[in-house]
Formats: sequence, structure tokens, C-alpha cells
Amino acid sequence: MAEIINVDSFVAQFNGGGARPNLYKVELFFPAGIASGDNLKRSMLCKAASLPESTVGQAIIPFMGRQIKVAGDKTFADWTVTMIVDTDFNTRRAFEEWHHAINTFEGNEGLSNPSDYYSDLIVKQLNRNGEEVYKYKLYNCFPTSVGEVTLGYDQNDTVEEFTVTFSMNYFTSDGAPS
Repeated sequence: MAEIINVDSFVAQFNGGGARPNLYKVELFFPAGIASGDNLKRSMLCKAASLPESTVGQAIIPFMGRQIKVAGDKTFADWTVTMIVDTDFNTRRAFEEWHHAINTFEGNEGLSNPSDYYSDLIVKQLNRNGEEVYKYKLYNCFPTSVGEVTLGYDQNDTVEEFTVTFSMNYFTSDGAPS
């Protein structure tokens, strides 16, 4: 018997109203000795984030004029967050300190042991009751870019913000085996 598809069967798939992009929590952890202070405050000032991306490449094998495609290696895309600038600039200062520790502003030197600047980050999807329903843990992260803060006389009724782009080695999620 053919499955009947109608509005009611479609709506029945959205138990809980569907996942909402504004219900999330990011947990930022800074490496030991870098940006000491309130990690919770910095996490709460994360205005926007995304669930991380991974891609399985493809290896192409030529065969008699055709291209046979087989699965290649997995890569993990950079991950970007948008941060709100607090009045005392501590959040921006913390990311600049982390970035500076990796490679100084005035010279081409910095931490040489990755374990000194790596940190694991977490992003969680929440339900409408604020409960965690899905979690990603991003491993061996470090900021590759601390974005600009746009200033302007026409920027009334706004709060400054900037982006931070992280590189990671891999991530795990609740839905994938670790």
C-alpha cells in the first residue's frame, strides 16, 4: 500500500516544533595560561555560531575513459563564531591574547608546542525547554582569525561585535561514533 503524504503526516514529524537556530549554547575554553578569566561570560557573549562541517573528499580513479569515484579522506572546515564586545573589551582582549601567543604581533615567534595553544570547544543544540538535545565537541582548536570591529557614526542602537575563526583537527557529535 502506498504511503499517504498529507499536511497532517508532515506536521506529525515536527514533535516539539522543530529545532530552532536561536536555541544553542557555545562553551569556549581558553588554553591554560592564556586569557585567564571568565570563560562562562565569554561563552554567553557568543552572538552567533554554527554546527560544524565535515566533508568526505573523493579519489578519482581513471578507468577506460571513465572516472570512478571512491570515498577519500575526511576534512573538517574552519568554524566561526560572532562575539559581542563587552564594555571593558575583556572578550576581545582574550582572543587577541590567544592569537598573539600563537604568533606575536611584532615578531614571527610564539608558542611552538600545539598543546600549549590548542583548546577543545563545544556547541550544543537546545530544545525549547533549554535542555541539550545534541552536542558537538571540537578538538584541538585555535583561532586563525580575530575579525575586525566595525566603527561608525551611523551605528546607533547597536553593540560592537567581531568574528573569530577557529581551525580544528576534528569533531565528534552525539550522532556519530567517537
